[in-house]
Amino acid sequence: MPLYDYRCDCGVRFEILVPSSDTPNPPCPLCDQQTRRMMSAPAFHSGAAAPAGPNEAPTSWEGLGNGNREIITKWRKQLDKHAKLAEKHPELQVKREAIAAHEGAFERKPLTYRELAERSKASGVAETGAREAAKARTTAKPTTVDK
Repeated sequence: MPLYDYRCDCGVRFEILVPSSDTPNPPCPLCDQQTRRMMSAPAFHSGAAAPAGPNEAPTSWEGLGNGNREIITKWRKQLDKHAKLAEKHPELQVKREAIAAHEGAFERKPLTYRELAERSKASGVAETGAREAAKARTTAKPTTVDK
């Protein structure tokens, strides 16, 4: 049985399964007046998705098949497609910052060059800024999640 959309003059819209296209229009479920068959909205069973972006890309040598050229080329093309689409659609843009350190104290929260520059302003020495950032991360209390 086909599914059809109907509309009444009182403003009610509804869908109903009918035995065939020759079946007379059903009365309005609200006011019991005669209804009109409407054009059905198209059904999309598959959706369009943006190409994989930087957040989905592998972040390790192993993730790139230990430097497999085909895998690297595939990801480069995907990222180029994503970047080209993001130029037209700003909501797809991914903001990424350059990472200065990601090991040790910075394993869970990497040290960005922006943070390093801010912490190094007073002394003018990047090493001092990195030490301050590491100290801040090691003295931070871990957050607990209540269940």
